[in-house]
Formats: sequence, structure tokens, C-alpha cells
Amino acid sequence: MSFAEGITNFINAVRNLSGVGVCYYDLKNFFNYNKNGIKNNRGHYCSFCEKARLLPNGRENCEKSDKIEAVALASQYKEPFFYECHMGMRELVVPLIQNDTLLGILFVGQCRIDNDHESQIIENAKKMGGNPNEFLSLYNQLPLIAQKDIISIGAILSQYFEVQMQNGEHLSRELACPIVNMELCDTIKVFIRENYKNHSLSTQTIADEFYVNASYISRAFSQKVGATITEYIENVRMEHAKQLLNMTDAPIRNISLNVGFEDANYFTRVFKRSTGVSPSKYRQMRK
Repeated sequence: MSFAEGITNFINAVRNLSGVGVCYYDLKNFFNYNKNGIKNNRGHYCSFCEKARLLPNGRENCEKSDKIEAVALASQYKEPFFYECHMGMRELVVPLIQNDTLLGILFVGQCRIDNDHESQIIENAKKMGGNPNEFLSLYNQLPLIAQKDIISIGAILSQYFEVQMQNGEHLSRELACPIVNMELCDTIKVFIRENYKNHSLSTQTIADEFYVNASYISRAFSQKVGATITEYIENVRMEHAKQLLNMTDAPIRNISLNVGFEDANYFTRVFKRSTGVSPSKYRQMRK
């Protein structure tokens, strides 16, 4: 079986099992997927995206959004990040990097990630010359998938492609990374650092994840770490926000989305409370 055939089978399996759309852009033709990969895996072909391409300058806007803006951000982020296209659809973008070279990107989405995004779809449809009600209807037909599940699917795809790029490592070996012989609080710290992008991350969701009482784990964590779980989540998010402000020129709204904040204004307030300055001022000072 060729690399292209294996990639096709894996992407199709992920799509069928999860319901998400997966697009693979082989930017450097590393796997020659632009020639040998199937069409549905090389672009956005849900009804919402196909309708968007029929708008005035629709195809050009989609190409710019996917193959210029998202690729540029992938080169800067160098790790999975959430991206909002010109029509308002949010997807997880997974950069595929080897030896500091961006070989390709994966889009994981073509679905609804939250229920509070309809106003953005309506606004962007109007702006692009489309029928807002029609686009809203097409958007609402997409499957609704939790953000944490999107992140998990992105991690699986990232690990699979890393194995393929390393020529011959078994996927199961890469996916097998159990945490053993660690105290619960240390395990939770690792979990937070792996899931800080998830805007619903909280003491309660963590307690549910580890099947413990929220009040109990909150007290235990605070005693051991010296900070509450909420404070630790905020500290991790601010740490990553600073890195992104230092290392990229991504918009504040995009950085906010990728460190776990749905509301950019709230992110700005939290960042200023943490650092004493706004994100834009911090970036200006660091530069």
C-alpha cells in the first residue's frame, strides 16, 4: 500500500468514526498527495463550503483563507491552533513539521464546535454577499462536536502523520503514552497543559475527567501546588498567550481563541490583570 493510499484510508476512518471533516494540504508534495490523494481529502467539500465558493470572489476568498492565511499562521504557531475562516467557520489547524519545515497542514472541522457562533455566520454571509438565512441553515446542518473532541482528533491525526514522516514507526507505539506512577495533582497539571485551549476547561470538567469530587480535588490541588485549579489554568493560558504575542503577529482575537477564551475582550481583561498591561501593549513592549 502506498503512502497516499494509507493516508486516505486513515483520514476516511477518522471522518467516519468521528463525524468531523478532515482536509490534508500536502504543501511540499511530501507524500505526493496532491496527485494521488482523493479529492474529498484535499479540500473543503461540505455543503456550507461549496456554497461559499459560489459567492462573488468566493473561490478566491476561500483560497486566501485556507492556503495563505492559515498556512502563514501554521508557520508561526508550529502546533495545533483554532482558525476562523472568512465565512466564520472554526476549525482546528494541525501543522505538520519536520526539521523546522512546514510540510503540510490538516484542517479538522467542517462542523459546529459551539452553539453560540450563529451571529458570526450571519454577519459574514452578509459581508460576502450571501443569503444569511441560507448559510445559517447550511451551518446548522453540520454535526455538533465538542471542542475537546476536536482537539483529541487533531492529536491522533498529528501523531499518525508524525509516524508516517518518520518512515515506519507503528502508530500504536506513538499513541501509547499512559501516565503512570504520578500523583493525581501532577497528572492534573499535565492534563491542563495538554487541554488549555479548551474553553470549557474548569475544576468541574477536570473532576469529571478523573472521576473525583470537585471540592475534594480543588482542596488537594491547592494544598499541593499552592494555587487553585482555576488559577493554574489561567497561569498556563497566560504563559502561552505571552509566547504567541512574542513569537507571532497573529491577531489578538485569534490568540484569545487559541488559549481557551471565547471572548477576546474577557481575554484582554484577564491578561491585563495578570501582567498589568493589555496584550497589544505587551507585544509592543516586547518588540
